[in-house]
Parts: sequence; C-alpha cells; structure tokens
Amino acid sequence: MLSLTRCANVVSPTGGPKDTIPPVVLQSMPDNQSTNFSEKEIHITFDEYVTLNNPNNHILISPPLDKNPEYKLNGKSLIIKFKESLKPETTYSINFGEAIKDLHEGNLFKDYSFIFSTGENIDTLMLEGKLLQADNHKPSADFFVMLYSDKNDTIKIDSLPYLVKPDYVTKSNKEGKFKFSGLKENDYLIFALKDGNSNLKFDLPNEDIAFLDSLVKPIDNLQLTINNDSILNDTVKQEDKKKISYTLYSFLEEDSIQKLLKKEVSEDGLLRFTFRYPARDVKIEVLESLPDSFAIFQTHSINYDSILWYFTPNKDSLFLTINYDTLVNDTSTISLKPRKTQDRRKKQDESPKYLDITTNVVGGKLKPEENLYLSFKEPVTDVIMRDTNWFIVGKDTIINKLQFEKVDSFGLKYKLSETFVPEQSYKLIVPDSVFYSFKGLTNDTTEISFKVPELSQYGNLFVTIEVPNDIPQIIVELLDEKDKLIEKQIVDSTSKVAFRYLSPKKYKLRATLDKDGNGRWSPGVFVRKILPESVIYHKDVFDVKANWDIDLEEVWKL
Repeated sequence: MLSLTRCANVVSPTGGPKDTIPPVVLQSMPDNQSTNFSEKEIHITFDEYVTLNNPNNHILISPPLDKNPEYKLNGKSLIIKFKESLKPETTYSINFGEAIKDLHEGNLFKDYSFIFSTGENIDTLMLEGKLLQADNHKPSADFFVMLYSDKNDTIKIDSLPYLVKPDYVTKSNKEGKFKFSGLKENDYLIFALKDGNSNLKFDLPNEDIAFLDSLVKPIDNLQLTINNDSILNDTVKQEDKKKISYTLYSFLEEDSIQKLLKKEVSEDGLLRFTFRYPARDVKIEVLESLPDSFAIFQTHSINYDSILWYFTPNKDSLFLTINYDTLVNDTSTISLKPRKTQDRRKKQDESPKYLDITTNVVGGKLKPEENLYLSFKEPVTDVIMRDTNWFIVGKDTIINKLQFEKVDSFGLKYKLSETFVPEQSYKLIVPDSVFYSFKGLTNDTTEISFKVPELSQYGNLFVTIEVPNDIPQIIVELLDEKDKLIEKQIVDSTSKVAFRYLSPKKYKLRATLDKDGNGRWSPGVFVRKILPESVIYHKDVFDVKANWDIDLEEVWKL
C-alpha cells in the first residue's frame, strides 16, 4: 500500500481580539473617599499589570505638596508614599492624568481621581469651567488652574500667585476644560498659568496667564444631583451649573517698556529700526557731518513699530543715537553694508536694474469698484509720464491717458485715476522711465492686464453692530473658515457694516471690543486687574453665494 502525506503549515495563534480595556481598580488601601487618613502610603491594586509614565508630571495632587511623593509598582499594585506630613482636616484629591497604562497594550488609565480626607469629613464642594485663548478662543490646554483662599491675613490676595503655591490646583485638558473637587466652602481667587518652571508661581515674564477680576464661589456636588421624579430639581441643577461654570481667557502680558529690538541694513540702501511698540516719539539722530552725496529718506511701517531709512548706498557706516525718554538710549556706529546672503547662486554685488512694480490684481481680476494700485519697494520721488503710455479698454486703445495719484506720503503706493466697469477687460502699458525711486532706479516697460468680473459672481454680507456705550470702538473682522483675515473695519457707533464683493465661500465674523482704542487686540495686566480685551465670534457661519446678499435682520449686540 502506498501512503501519501504532506506537511502541515505552521500558523501562529492569533491570540484573540486586541485588548482595548484600560486597567480597572480592584481595591485600595485606604478606600477611595476615606476619612481620618493618617498613614504614609496609599496602595491601589489593579486587575492587571501596569506601567508608570512620568508620574511626577502627570499625577496632580491638590492641595499641592512641597515634595513629590514616591511612586512605585509592586506586582499589580501602585504604591504612593508621601515624603511629608499632610495638613490636618483637609480633603486631598489625586488626579492620575495619563500616568498609568496597562503593561501589554498601553491602554490609558485616565479620568480617575482618588479622594481622601485627614479629617472626619470629605469636603464636597466643586468648581468647573473652561480655559480659552483670549484672542482666538482656541482651547488653552495643559494650564495649571489654581485657587487661592481669601482667608489670608499676611499676604494680599492679589499677590498670592507671585509668592506662594495655591490652596488647590488642577489642569486644563485638551478641550481647555478643568474641574476642582473636594473644596472647602470659601471664596477663591482663580488664576491659571502655563507654568514654565513648574513651581506653581507666576514668576517668569513669558508665562501665559488667565484670571477673573472677582472671586469665585464653589458649589456642593449634592446640589447637582438629578432627581428624575422632580422637574423642579432638574431645573435647579441647570441653574447651578451656570453658577459654577467659569470661562477664563489666557494671554501673555505685554512688557510695557519700549525697547529697540533690532537695527539692521536689511538690504542695500535700507536701514531698519524695529521697536517693541509704536515708535512715534522715538528720536533717531545722526551724530556726524554727512557729505552732500549722502541722503536719507525716512518712512515707517503702518503700525509705526518700524522706522525705515532709505539712503544712498555710498557710505560704509553711520554714527547715530536713538532716544526715547530714558527707556531707549542707544548711541553707536552701524555698518551700512547689508549682511551677506547664504545663496551662493546670487552674487553679493548684484543690484536690481529696474524698479519693480506690483499691483492688487489677483488672478487676472480686479474687484468691482476697486482702484488699481501700484506698489513699490522703495519710495518714488518723481513721476514723469511719457506720451507712449497705453490704456486699452476691450478693443479700444487710448494713448497718453494714464494719470497716477500718490496714495501715501512716502511714494510707496500710487493709484490710477480711472474707474473700471464690470464685465470689461483692461490692459495698461506703462513705458519705461516713468517712476523714479529715491535711490535712482526707474521702472522697465510694464504691462498690466486684468478683467473686472460681473457683479453676479460675488455676494455681499451686511450686519448691524451695536457698540456699547463704554467702548470707544469695535474692530470687526471678516474671516474665512480657517480664521484667515479677509477684511477689517473699525466702527465707533452703532451702524451697519458692509462686506462687499465677496467670493462665494463660507465666512465668520469676529469683533474685538477695543477698550483702549489702539486699533488692535490688547492683552490684560494681572497686577492692575485689567482683563484682556473681549473677542466675540458671531454665532453663525455665513455661506456667501454668488449674486446673493446676506442682510442680517438681528442686531449683533456686543
């Protein structure tokens, strides 16, 4: 008899479905919510082996301790050993954050708090809220949120964040939400800190903070229990939730001292002075005699935080002084040679041959009712129009038609004194040697072609904004869905704001209550109890369609 056999394939066992369940607490010594705690250790036993992930950073104990406990594993148990005596008659909460996960699959053991008291009772008061960035309302994650009792006889309560650790501490999560449990009945100063050195004190100038300008009061957990048989109790619960839900807005305090940040020759013939704040009162003076061949043309940025000196590049250095009160006092010699670039393909001595012209034409289109602007990198000091310029409307050509008008006092921008009709094509031919710059450059022959689309391709958005009596002005910003600024307007009284000729897509509205009237959002000052200026987003997203107007009937009350 002939017997045929074949080898079997060896297959590894699958091991069943992947474990996605986080560790479970089987028991603890003492029990969670225990009172009269007087031991030095806490033992928490899980249903599986676990690992520790940087416990000193992830585990948060409130009230905070002066010394971090010792954390160690023994079998399936976590042992927390205190290195200092605990306060009497105090409720402690231990929040484990993301410090614990199972050994094999890495499932996180999170959203677990262990609460115990060294006295006879567990404090049951709680407080919760959310923390957002003041200027854009995005969540402020991983901030320490701290409470300070107003029952302090030695230190003024507003000074406590600078000097001592808080009475209670928690952390904001990825959504910016935070929650305190086990609080004593008291009024508290609430203060949040992006703690740069992890000492729970506001002692670094570059630490983002948040606070409220009045004390907060926690509420009892028991008051939030829903009684399913009572509509009244459920209503009370919603009201109580509003009472204890606080919103804080984080910001970085501005250094109020004016400072010269940089002085440099950013390109050949341009000396730039950059300041921390608008420098209208800063005086810059040359402390040497200058030859007749050397000239300086001074301009500034829109916000005046940069002062620009265009100069004839025929001098190696300049001896000058920069003064503002007693805060900025800089006297030095600065080289007038630009820094060498790292691009070896471009010769260092290569200079532009022509004066470049840029326009506000985008994608070959100019919006209806919009002027045509010509912009230059350096001041234009002379315009000599040639009789060879061309202005072509559709198929009609007009020679010697172009007339340009200076827009700013520096000659960096000009506009064409001409109106444009929708549904029409235009072409401009600007001959060479029309615009002359301060440094002697002139333009090459420039051709500009564009079309003004028909009005039906755009939509319009109208909104009436009510300006509060105590606010000098409102900064109204139109944003796209990614918060990119499209247009900004400033209003100082209740009025209708129009955003016209918008490309079809979705938009948002943001309003800043400009209390100091400086035309920009300003952060707060903790020591003076000045909160950051309020930023308010309209509740709706506006889907602007072509040939359609959105005219909001409801007044936007700020």
